[in-house]
Amino acid sequence: MKKTVFVLFAALTLIVFSCKDEGRFVEPNFILTKWAGAIRNLNYRDYAACEANPKSEATFREMYRSYYVVDLMATDIEDPESNKTKTDQAGNRYRHRSLEFEGTIINRETGKETGVLRGNAMFVKFLDGKRSRDGWLLSNRTLIHVPR
Repeated sequence: MKKTVFVLFAALTLIVFSCKDEGRFVEPNFILTKWAGAIRNLNYRDYAACEANPKSEATFREMYRSYYVVDLMATDIEDPESNKTKTDQAGNRYRHRSLEFEGTIINRETGKETGVLRGNAMFVKFLDGKRSRDGWLLSNRTLIHVPR
């Protein structure tokens, strides 16, 4: 009996300390998936819901007219720190953290994979203003296309 309890305790300890905390990736991956789906479907409403400062609808359609992204996922995300706040031009405070992600680029015309997309963005959460209830949003993206 003591041996069984010891083995179970050892296994539980091993599982707890060997598992990586991936909970911090859940919300960023949800936002990235929604953003990629909006680009794929050219759905401006969903795109704007994921962006801290969305472009106009005409600009959005022009930017993503020739490609879309699939299999987008966060590869690294900075832990949020409550003391890391800034203020936007309208005077609204926001928290921020950096986010790195990766996915696959698909040509709209052919439907074929053209390469890998790597990027980084600032992930922001407004504390004041009309977007304060919107949760984490994408901002200041840099996208790099790596052809295959």
